[in-house]
Formats: sequence, structure tokens, C-alpha cells
Amino acid sequence: MGSLEQAASQLSLQIEQYLQQGKTDIERFQVKIANVNLLAWLKSQTTYPQFYLHFRDENKSVATLGEVRSFSALNLAQEFIETYHFPLFGGLQFQGYGQFILPQLLLETDEQNTAISCFVEGKTSAQSALEQLKTLPKMTALYPLPKQVPLHTEQQANQPMWCDWVNQALYEIKQGELTKLVLANETIFHLKQPVNPYDFLTESEKQNQGCYHFLWAENPHSTFVGSTPERLFAREYNLFLTEALAGTAPITADLKENQQQAQWLLNDEKNLNENWLVVQDISQNIQAMVESFDVSEVELKPLRKVQHLLRKIRANLTAHYRDSALLKAIHPTAAVSGLPQQQARMILSEIETFDRGWYAGTLGVMSEAYSEFCVAIRSAFIERNRIRVFAGAGIVEGSEPLAEWQEIERKASGLISLFAENNDGEKECL
Repeated sequence: MGSLEQAASQLSLQIEQYLQQGKTDIERFQVKIANVNLLAWLKSQTTYPQFYLHFRDENKSVATLGEVRSFSALNLAQEFIETYHFPLFGGLQFQGYGQFILPQLLLETDEQNTAISCFVEGKTSAQSALEQLKTLPKMTALYPLPKQVPLHTEQQANQPMWCDWVNQALYEIKQGELTKLVLANETIFHLKQPVNPYDFLTESEKQNQGCYHFLWAENPHSTFVGSTPERLFAREYNLFLTEALAGTAPITADLKENQQQAQWLLNDEKNLNENWLVVQDISQNIQAMVESFDVSEVELKPLRKVQHLLRKIRANLTAHYRDSALLKAIHPTAAVSGLPQQQARMILSEIETFDRGWYAGTLGVMSEAYSEFCVAIRSAFIERNRIRVFAGAGIVEGSEPLAEWQEIERKASGLISLFAENNDGEKECL
């Protein structure tokens, strides 16, 4: 297996031949080398946008750099894939704004090797790729994340305000306007030392296992990162896999208490109902596109700070599946928005005092044969000395405001405890 230096040399030769032949079509040049650490590689690069995804259920990761084409409209992204047969990377924000890119450089690692692809389209793009390949061999060491005491902390909703938000949601549910509303909070940490997003995500990968780990940076000033347990969907040809992840109980250092909480969660009517509402929502939204729809028995998804109820969903799509239609149909799911969908999103815009942006959106890869998207929760924006952390909770009939406050505190602590001192207790967001 070769090295990054050899890969850069081989790819440069292929692109120079492309230029000599005067080609203008989009082409993909590819080499394989021994495995490299994709986050250490991305850390050394200064081109944007940057995208990274470590898959939850397989030992594989992708990283991209730069863009040859970009699409904000889902239908145009779908048409591109069907015309050129190349993958696109990106996703949809919570409110539906899309950003999909065909990158200049794509690195894909699995257990065997790293495949490096370089995409070019015409002379200018090819010349840009040759310049980019000069930095391909660069790697920057990843460092342990130092713990800091935040200089100060701001919250979009403090505890009394959050309780008021929950009571507003419960009023709407009682009036019959909603059956579920997923409220979220944003906490802003101002720190003395800047936090490196690549070091941050490396630490999260070590500690927050059983998750997708993602990074999305459209510029050097703000990097969206997270470690989410939740899949939106995975598709291989017409096999469609999704899930309902909703219903939460704490996890602590006490194993006996965790087992008691697990048994309570598996038998708690409020949490079981919250989870089943997500199943029903997904079923209704994709029923016109599937030939079969199977739901597993409820099980537990244990994480570092919380455990969730999980139902796995397996479906066979009709012959005319399109990822663009699937994304429109199920994003955002009831697990991050509420039911009914349109009403929930409208009420969220009235109650919440911040723009979710990429939080509770979806990020992933879309291609002809295979697509996979995660739900971008358990996430944060890293902006040098400032970190904005998000957490949400599903409000249904029977929800208690203070219990929901404790739930979002625990969810947020999975990321906050990576960088903040004194954040291993119940009051992490205070």
C-alpha cells in the first residue's frame, strides 16, 4: 500500500493527462493507500467546505474537502446522482435548507485501506485540484482535549423559562393541537482557550460509543460537530432501514440503578407511547413508497449518559425509490420535531428563541446504490472560544417540566463533559 505522498503524485499525473486531452466532463480519479486518520488529515487542511462522518454500525469513515459542485435543492442533487453516478455529501437543516456537495477530494476508510478520490470538471477545476493535491500529504497531530472552567455560560432558556416552554407545549397537547412536541435548548459556553473541533470530535469518538460522529464546516469560523445515536435511514438499493429512537432514562456510575432505570423505561407508558408515535409517523410518511414495513420489538440503546428506547424498522421500497423523496418524507422525524409535523414546527418557531440551523437536521451520503443519513442531535457549534451545545426532549401528555429539564441536562452532558470542568453532575447546563 502506498502513502499520501504517493497518492498525491499518482492523482496529479492522472489529472495532468486529463488537462492535456482537453477534457471538460466530470471525472473521478482514484487510488488506494494504507489507512490514515481522517480527522488528523482534515485538521491539517485549510480548504472548505469540510465534511466528516464515522458510521455507527460499521468501521468506516469518510472525509471530504472542497467542492466541485454544490446543490441546495434536493431534486437537483438527485438528478445529478442519476446523471453522473457520483456520490454527494451533506444534508438538510432542521427547517429543510439543503446543502449537498460533490467534493474535490474524498477519503474513505474501512478496515482494509483508505480510498482517495479526486473529482474534477474542466480546466479550472483540474488546476485547482492540482494545487489541492500539494496539501494532500499533510497530517496534524490530534491532542487530548484540555478541560476548562467556562468564563461564563448563557442559556436560551433557564430552568424557569424551560418549564414555561414545556407548559406551553402541554397546553397545546391538551387543546388537541398536538400529540407531541420536541423542545430544545441551546447553551453557550465562553471559554478562555479556543477548542479545536478535530481534537474535540476525536475525544467524543473515544467516549461516546455506539454513535455516528460527524463534522461539517462550511468555513473556518464555525464547525458543527456531534456524536448522535440516531439513524435517519440507510438504504442499499431497495432495502430501507430506519428506526424510532425516543424515550429516555439516565445512566450513572451505579450499575444497579441503571438496571432499575432500564426496567422502568421498558415499562413506562409515557415513554413507550412517545416512541410509538415516532414509529407511526415514519410509517405514515413512507407507506406509499414501500412494499413491506416491519417493526422490531422495543429494545434499549444504552449510551454514556442516557439510555433510550429503540424500535428498528425494516422496509422494502418499491422499484421507483428516490432518496430525495425519502428525505422529504421523513425529515425531520417526530423524534426531533413532534406531531403533527407542520403544526409542531410552527409552534416550535413560536416557543423556541433560537434558530436550530443544523441541529436536529440530517447529515450523510447519498448515492445510487447506497445512502445513509444520521440525525444531527447531541451536537454543537465550535466557534474558537465559544461552544454552542444543543439538547432536546420530547413532550407528550404526562410530561413533567422539571423531569424534562433534567433529561436535556443529561443529554447535553455527553458533549459538555468533554471540555468543561465540574460537569459530571446533574446540573451540567446551569
